[in-house]
Amino acid sequence: MKLTRRNLIWLIPLGLILTFPLWRLPLASFLEPRGGFDLDFAKREERVHNFTMEQVVILQNQNGIKTAEIRAAEAQTSDVPHEFILADVDADLFDEQGNRINVIARTGVYNDVSRQLTLRDDVRIDQVAENQQLYSEELFYFDHDRTIKSPGRTRLVGEQVEIIGASLDYDIRTRHYLIGGRVYCTIAGLESP
Repeated sequence: MKLTRRNLIWLIPLGLILTFPLWRLPLASFLEPRGGFDLDFAKREERVHNFTMEQVVILQNQNGIKTAEIRAAEAQTSDVPHEFILADVDADLFDEQGNRINVIARTGVYNDVSRQLTLRDDVRIDQVAENQQLYSEELFYFDHDRTIKSPGRTRLVGEQVEIIGASLDYDIRTRHYLIGGRVYCTIAGLESP
C-alpha cells in the first residue's frame, strides 16, 4: 500500500481517535480549573442602590412649562428599576392656564421613566379653580398624556352637585371628565318642572 499525502492526512485524526483513552485523563487534569469553585461566588448578587429619602420634591415639565410638583414625606427605591415608593404624597398638577389641581394620598409609586404617578389609600383631588373635590382609593396620573385615571369607585363633589361612578378619566388639557359604570348624580337647587 502506497502512502500518499492524502492518506496520511486521514491517518492523523484516526490515530488521535484510537489513542484517545491514553491521553484523555492527562489532558483533562491539565485543563481542570485550579483552586476549586466557590459556590458563593456564583450566587453573588449584583449591587443594588437601596436608599430612602425624606422630604422629596419631584418636578415635571413639558416644553419648559411646569406640569407637576410631587412632594412626599419619604421616598424609597423598590425592586422595580426606576420606581420609587412614596409615603404621604401631596402633589400639584397644573393645566395649560396654570390652574392648580392638588392631589393628596397616603402612599404612591412614581416611575421616573414613564413619568407615571400611582396613588393609593384615601386619594383626594382638589380642583381649586372649579371648587371641586374628587375621592377615590386608587388613581393614576400620566404626565405624557396629561390624564388622570381612577379605575375604582369615584366620588366627585362640586358646588351643588355630587357624582358617584365606577371609574373616572379626566383629561387635564381639555378639562373633560368621563365617568364610567353606573353613575349616580345628585344636583341641589334644581326646581321641579
